Amino acid sequence: MKVRFCSTVLSLALIGSSVSVQATSKEDLLKEQQEVESRLQETEQSQNQTSEKLVLTKQERKEAKARLDEVNSRLEDLASKIADQQAAVSVAKEELATVTRAVGQTESKLRAQEKLIGDRLRSVQRDGDVKYIEVLLDAKDFGDLISRFSTVSEIIKQDDGVLQTYQANVKQLTEQRSEQELVLGQLKKEQRKLLILQTRIIAESEIKRTLVVRLNSQVKQLQQEQFTKAEEAAILEDQQRLISRQLEELRAAELKAQQEAKERAEAAQRAAEAAAREAEAEAQRQAEQEAKEKADKEQQEQKQPTTRPPTASEPVTEAPSQPATSSPSTSVKPFLLPVTGYVSSPFGPRNNPLTGKSERHTGLDLVNAKGTPIKAAAGGIVLRAGSATGYGNVVMITHLIDGRVWTTVYGHLDSVSVKAGQTVMPGDIVGKLGSTGWSTGPHLHFEIHRGEWAVGQPNAVDPASYIL
Repeated sequence: MKVRFCSTVLSLALIGSSVSVQATSKEDLLKEQQEVESRLQETEQSQNQTSEKLVLTKQERKEAKARLDEVNSRLEDLASKIADQQAAVSVAKEELATVTRAVGQTESKLRAQEKLIGDRLRSVQRDGDVKYIEVLLDAKDFGDLISRFSTVSEIIKQDDGVLQTYQANVKQLTEQRSEQELVLGQLKKEQRKLLILQTRIIAESEIKRTLVVRLNSQVKQLQQEQFTKAEEAAILEDQQRLISRQLEELRAAELKAQQEAKERAEAAQRAAEAAAREAEAEAQRQAEQEAKEKADKEQQEQKQPTTRPPTASEPVTEAPSQPATSSPSTSVKPFLLPVTGYVSSPFGPRNNPLTGKSERHTGLDLVNAKGTPIKAAAGGIVLRAGSATGYGNVVMITHLIDGRVWTTVYGHLDSVSVKAGQTVMPGDIVGKLGSTGWSTGPHLHFEIHRGEWAVGQPNAVDPASYIL
């Protein structure tokens, strides 16, 4: 039956009862703590720098947006002016068309009148105007003649006046058409200037818009970087707290061991003193017995002759020394396979399936069906259980094996079954296989770190070398 135990018992079980193992574990933990604190400071400093960049970039984006708004406002005003100019051009074109039609009509009438007057003049030049002569010859007296002559003159003048009026009208309409054409040309020229200016402002607006888009991208990237740094800092703080707790447990265990050792030493001293007193009493009794036996022997020797037994040296044989035997050191693989499945991407260099760029793959990708249970590769304490950028749903577990700190990572989980700070045994279910985060399909991304998890995964090792 599995026995779930608290972190203190787990730590003591992991480090063992040997003082040297405890010392080594404490030294390793202190070293890990210093490294975590150093990385945490670096992460916080990087996070501050990112925050400063983000503030500056947001300010730059704000200014760029203001410039873009100003350019767009100018562009809107210009578009309004162009619209007005186009309307004026349209009106001028309509007026020009009206004048042109009027000129055409006047010219047609003028040509007809010119033809009529021309025919009459040619008739007068060729045959004389019979009608005019008949009018003059039909006069009854001199007064009537004068009257008739005046009438003929008026008719001739009227014909000439009509001709001049039509010519004046044509001249006026032609001048109006020329003036209208000049106005239309000027309007078109102004319109071309406005269109050229509009093209320039549109280009300027596009530059400003491109700048705003680039700054938006930078802001988004910096916000993501800031979020990632915050996550990294949170993980490092969790590790720092966990190591501090383990150090406290070690110190408590050391104090307890020292107290027990002190009690054992005092008990041993008391036992030694009692043994010394007993040995002294025994030695005194033995001396008294030897003295008594010596006295008895002397009395017997005085009664009987002393015989001297022959001396002979006997060879002394020693048992042959047995050679010391030592078990050969075996390479121990301390981790279990967290899930069965085929390896889609081993540890080491590869092309990222999402970006296509070359990278160092810091884990082992094991493919299986979505929802397959994921097991803890070794006993330890859950460092993190939740969501993290890139990993998606992730579980991180800290282990203390043979005085060394290890960290295992289980990424892209569909769901998480443990909580931070929870103690797990080898084989305990920590979650279910999925495809969350930066993933192209259901699989487990499994990492082993020799030491604590760190930004950039510098401590990552090939899991295949450490799995049973």
